[in-house]
Amino acid sequence: MPRLVRAAQVLALGMGGLGLACVASSGWLLGSRAAIATAVPFVPALLLALIAFTFNSEGQSIRIGAILVAVLNMLWTVPSIIDGRPPGPLGPLVSLAVIVLLFRREARDWFEPPSLW
Repeated sequence: MPRLVRAAQVLALGMGGLGLACVASSGWLLGSRAAIATAVPFVPALLLALIAFTFNSEGQSIRIGAILVAVLNMLWTVPSIIDGRPPGPLGPLVSLAVIVLLFRREARDWFEPPSLW
């Protein structure tokens, strides 16, 4: 796996892990209502983390799906910046980094290797 794809995978998994940690700590400290309110901004980040687990597979659909979910995560987390809730500006920044990394030529070549025909 190229370094660019690995970096995108680590960023996506880190954002998903951060989401799980925030939801768990919010639920433990403040109760289930606060945990649900904290979980809502992290829904696309958790989906992106699930897609990141499949980065070893072939196919442009995985790369394009990850890019689309990262765009959704960027748009989804903007209200959390205004409200001052997690993930704040970290959501759009990580999503932008994942998008840029997955648009690079090395990432395209990794997900769609040359055919043998």
